[in-house]
Amino acid sequence: MVDTIHPEAQAACAPQATSSSSSPPLLTDADSTAQTSTGPIQGKYGFVDYRAAASPDSHEHVPPIVTQIIDGLTQRKKLPKDSNQLNRSLPLVLLYDDKGLELFDRITYLPEYYLTNCEIEVLETDIQDIIAEIPEDSDVIELGCGSLRKTQLLLEALDQARSGITYYAIDVMPLPLHESLGALAQRFKNISFVALCGTYDEVLTHFKKAARRKTVLWLGSSIGNYTTSDACKFLSNIVDHALVPNDAIIIGMDRKKDPNVIMDAYHDSEKVTDEFELNVLSHVNTIIADTIATLKGSTSPDPNIDGLFDVSKFEYTGEYDEVTGGHSAYLRALEDVVIKWPRELLATIRSICGSENDLILKQGELIFIESSYKFGKTAPEMLARNSGLTHSAEWTDSRGYYTLNLFRKPLATMSPLSSKLSSETFQAVKHDAPTDHAHKLSTLLENVVATRQPSAIPCVSEWKHMWSVWDALTLSIISRDKLFCRPIDLRHPFIFYLGHLPAFADIHMSRAESAPLTEPVSYAEWFERGIDPNIEDPTICHSHSTPPTDWPEICDILAYRDRVRERIINWVSRYEGKDVEMPSAEAARHVWMSFEHEAMHIETLLYMVLQMDPADINSPAEVTFAPFRAAKTYERWMQFKGGNAIPLGLSGDNEVSLQSEMLPPGHVFGWDNESPQTSATVEPFAIRTQPITNGEYLVFLSQQSTGSPDGVSSYNDLTPKSWIKLGDLDDYGVRTVVGNPSVSSTEASLWPVLVSHKQATAYANWCGKRLPSEAEWTHSSRTYHLAHTLARLSDPTMAMFNSQAGESVDGYLDKLLSAHAVDPRECTWAPYDMFVPTDANIDLVHWHPTSEITEESAKMYDSIEQKVGLPEARFIGSAWEWTSTQFHPFEGFRPSAMYAGYSADFFDPPSAHDADSTHYVVKGASYATHRRIAHRQTFRNWYQRAYPYVLATFRLCESVAE
Repeated sequence: MVDTIHPEAQAACAPQATSSSSSPPLLTDADSTAQTSTGPIQGKYGFVDYRAAASPDSHEHVPPIVTQIIDGLTQRKKLPKDSNQLNRSLPLVLLYDDKGLELFDRITYLPEYYLTNCEIEVLETDIQDIIAEIPEDSDVIELGCGSLRKTQLLLEALDQARSGITYYAIDVMPLPLHESLGALAQRFKNISFVALCGTYDEVLTHFKKAARRKTVLWLGSSIGNYTTSDACKFLSNIVDHALVPNDAIIIGMDRKKDPNVIMDAYHDSEKVTDEFELNVLSHVNTIIADTIATLKGSTSPDPNIDGLFDVSKFEYTGEYDEVTGGHSAYLRALEDVVIKWPRELLATIRSICGSENDLILKQGELIFIESSYKFGKTAPEMLARNSGLTHSAEWTDSRGYYTLNLFRKPLATMSPLSSKLSSETFQAVKHDAPTDHAHKLSTLLENVVATRQPSAIPCVSEWKHMWSVWDALTLSIISRDKLFCRPIDLRHPFIFYLGHLPAFADIHMSRAESAPLTEPVSYAEWFERGIDPNIEDPTICHSHSTPPTDWPEICDILAYRDRVRERIINWVSRYEGKDVEMPSAEAARHVWMSFEHEAMHIETLLYMVLQMDPADINSPAEVTFAPFRAAKTYERWMQFKGGNAIPLGLSGDNEVSLQSEMLPPGHVFGWDNESPQTSATVEPFAIRTQPITNGEYLVFLSQQSTGSPDGVSSYNDLTPKSWIKLGDLDDYGVRTVVGNPSVSSTEASLWPVLVSHKQATAYANWCGKRLPSEAEWTHSSRTYHLAHTLARLSDPTMAMFNSQAGESVDGYLDKLLSAHAVDPRECTWAPYDMFVPTDANIDLVHWHPTSEITEESAKMYDSIEQKVGLPEARFIGSAWEWTSTQFHPFEGFRPSAMYAGYSADFFDPPSAHDADSTHYVVKGASYATHRRIAHRQTFRNWYQRAYPYVLATFRLCESVAE
């Protein structure tokens, strides 16, 4: 049940309107086939009819809505309630005839139906923040305007605060458009109004050509009528065909909450909802009668013909599924019902069903009408990254029942989709074998592996998405005249990296293909390898390329880049798809290495850009930084018992043994320092669930005097390079390419602080804690992620974890697996990496860190997460994390023959093993890390301990007694 008509509605549900005037449409670049007229209030608003002409289909001139009705009733399909049950159904659009719209308007005033009042509360409370996101001289486009009861709150604020706003209302029914806009056009003098009659697909494509900024409104939790995948497909279509970068979508989303509250909302005491849902059958009767009359050549239905349905023989029923968050609405037959098809439709029935038999519904049989999904706390992020959007802001009512979410189209995205794993996966597992826990567990693991394991060779779309980000950095965020700048003395100027990425890739592509280098071959020599000198003695540096005295012309480098990219696409395309010959493992490794090398350098270039004068940075996106409202850091501690055989590193990727073989299916490549797999002994320890935040570090910094025992000699040495002084204020901002939000007055206070290893160690010493080792961090991350995933499927009574009582996560995991009849020692079904959270802040889905869980947001967890008893933790995303582990090779290490200096040039000599090392291991991923790297937890990153520019944070750790 939603406030607006579903986008799949067919124009055939309503009579075709005719235009009353030939005056030009207000919509820029409108399709010449659209019919345009002014409204009935003397031209105060425009009316554009986009509905497709009522064209007959192949079923004896029967309108499409009739064939949809017949198909839904006769062809049982899998529906959201249960993946194993087949149901009859009726199109959702049938809810919204004139009577249905009237009934739904009554529902929105019922005390049980909280959605409308919650959305109104959000609009009234946060209206100024919301309209601040809508620029002047822009278009506001509402999908399914309905009665505009809520929208007028937004229009009132825009009328007073903005100029040049044009409001477009989209609906498939002309009468509601005329009724609503006629009144509004008289009331608001500073806003232009246009009514667009048609389906979303018919209307939205015409907006992409418009030069004006756009804000799309999708209110009323209409998105709840979609499954996760369908919602992403619908939004992706809008992103691709109606929006340009920085255009926005504001979406109302109903949150998961007490199931009783949800059931009351859809089963009100006055039974108005019952009447609303049952009206579908009356609407079917009207449509069938009108169709028969049309087929007979009559202008009106025959009153003596019985309707298809006897409404009195059905009742409305519904149910709510806590796991999927979906309320499903059905009509149930109260007795055996026989539906006799009108003879005028028998030919259509026969073409759809293969017979003309009457339709028999048994007593108790259900007809599915609609699902209304409720959303968890991670849903906006998942929706954004699976539809090409960025989640920029969220406004919530006082009870946390409902949110308005702001999304923007970014300039570029790192990867096509972060994951195919969604609520439907868990739902399918839940219903698959409710009493067979072991089968349920193994089914989940198979689904996870099938949906999240990437191919060894990045596909063409992955390359193109990554290149879009690289080009955004080098050709947009950095202006061309700044490409010769060198904001960090320890790195080359930007222009070097413009040539370095294609040169490195070309060297490896030539080896993969056993073919010559791309011209000019001198670029491979000039740009092969950059510099990373010792920060404390820059004269110490590994071997590297000698760049030219005079840099090549930028246009020449870009032309070279394009030739190398074409080479890569041609090679990858040969091996993409089904039933294709696999390349050799050696060739595939060269291509994979080129891909991850470029992904890593996106981060390098980004942290260089962050050291520029902010005035010289061209922002790639508009971002809302919410004001800091005294939210508290969600600090919890988890205990781990450790063990004597904690695995580290990647197994099964031996460069030497694979050299002459064909690429094995499902293979995972890793860099040389990830191999060979080894094991470590980890003593019992406790670790914080969240990294240290900017706000916490600011408190530490304010209490420091000059000098400290760990070698950080002054207040300035302790100040992060990721911060920037905000004018004359006694405040810092966080450096991002989309602005410098205040550490003290914006949400940036809750972001993880980005510091050097020296600074992290100083903070830990101040707290009487320490940094975790590589083994401790790895064990914590993968054990927690797996436990959290399994806990979501467990019986809620199995909440065994209690951090205050000292229960360890791996102890909890042992019990949970045992309860599912699984021996923890035999869990070899999937890599731990597969359980990295799908909402992790990676892949540049945001161009900045994001807030970790706060005490306030923790109160609004999904009910299932409240019951499983695990604390919320973050190990992947926003920033890499420093460890106390010196960067040394695993025992048995062999440098890569393809890139011998990748790791070996940065290992400290054995003489430094018992002293402070130059380089330390960092784990996890930053907001700029490609998902392929972020999801491979064996990846070992490293930086010099005094290097202050890296996108790295830290968390605290301590040893505990057994």
